[in-house]
Amino acid sequence: MIQRERSDGGISNLMIDAGKFFYESAIQWFPKFNAQTIDGLVITHAHADAVGGLDDLRDWTNNAQATLPIYLRQVDLDAVESLFFYLVDRNKQSGGGGVAKLDFTVIDHKSFEVDGLEFVPLPVEHGEGREALGYRFGPVSYISDTSNIPDSTADLIRGSELLILDALRPARTHGTHFTLEQAVEKARELGICKTLLTDATHDIDHYSVNAELAALKDSEHLDIQYAYDGQCIDIQF
Repeated sequence: MIQRERSDGGISNLMIDAGKFFYESAIQWFPKFNAQTIDGLVITHAHADAVGGLDDLRDWTNNAQATLPIYLRQVDLDAVESLFFYLVDRNKQSGGGGVAKLDFTVIDHKSFEVDGLEFVPLPVEHGEGREALGYRFGPVSYISDTSNIPDSTADLIRGSELLILDALRPARTHGTHFTLEQAVEKARELGICKTLLTDATHDIDHYSVNAELAALKDSEHLDIQYAYDGQCIDIQF
């Protein structure tokens, strides 16, 4: 979640993706960060780990706020419609329960604004021939699912203060995700001051791997660590 103070003094809460464990995560973390609104939701791609929790937003829009703006590509909207047709066209609901009130906006590779914050799409490969989006907002670049970052996207990332990057597991290559080694090499290549790794499987022993990564700070001035749930990073926008 991206929390920032608006010019009017209010707090803006923006999210990237709502995956299949969104409901449990919201119950755990929203109260701790006093998140009382979701002022925008930006989607990276239409896999379950990014959109599987959209149906759970019914409790939010039926109780906490009237509607929720969502930003996604047309191909992802089409996929969401095939999974949750009643969320895209509420006239198709069959009754028997509340349906989330979602306001979909189709985006492309052009920058767009969500509640006063500019997002720059970062097109990446998520498997051969499959595109997903990361996003740059202010000094932060976020890429949760990638197997390759094109040079044109790398140019958009350079200069970021913080890179949040996919690093699925060590050693064994994967067709749709960076390995730990690939992520470290990409962070090294991009020259980012601080990199947080995400999307880890059970193959990652969080503490021991982070201890090994910490050595890079002394040897190469690379601050790379695996992130953890509930982690809070202060950024100046």
